[in-house]
Amino acid sequence: MVICGKEVNFKISNKKHAARLGNALKTLEKGEEKVRSMDTKDLFEILDVFIGIFRKFFIDATGVDVLENCEDAEEAKEAYLQFITDVSEQKKKFLSPYSLDRIK
Repeated sequence: MVICGKEVNFKISNKKHAARLGNALKTLEKGEEKVRSMDTKDLFEILDVFIGIFRKFFIDATGVDVLENCEDAEEAKEAYLQFITDVSEQKKKFLSPYSLDRIK
């Protein structure tokens, strides 16, 4: 799949990839808690942390820094949503019922 113009080799059917995704999602949750608990009202600082959370997510989940040089929190969020949607589609295809009708 391609995210932010960078090729990402990720297959949810690969157990190492799935494990990395699971760990990255846990780290993402911790990052979200950090943003919620920030005392600052400085929007720049909040956006910087927000982008950093998604950047770390991609590095941890895929090994690719797809958000390198990203300065827009909305772009970071959209990249994450695109990735999760693509992974969800992979899961649907992989987990769909198998049929022996295809074997002849």
